[in-house]
Amino acid sequence: MSKGSRNRIKDQAKFNKNFDKIFNKESNLSELNIEFACYCNKIQEIREFYGLSSIVYSQEDREEFIKAFENKYYS
Repeated sequence: MSKGSRNRIKDQAKFNKNFDKIFNKESNLSELNIEFACYCNKIQEIREFYGLSSIVYSQEDREEFIKAFENKYYS
C-alpha cells in the first residue's frame, strides 16, 4: 500500500473546523464584526435604559471580545 492510498484524516469535523479557521479568515472577520456590533448595541441600549452616558469602545475592549468570540466558536 502506498502513502497516498488511504485517507489520513481521522476526525473530519475537527479537520474542517481548523481548515476554515486557517483559510477562511475573511468570513470569520465579518461574523466577528457583526457580533461585535450587536454586542456594542446591546450594551448601549442597557446604558440608555438606565440613563447612563454613552461609552466609547477601546481597542482593548475589541481584543477582549475577539478572544471570547474565538473561545466560543473555535475551542
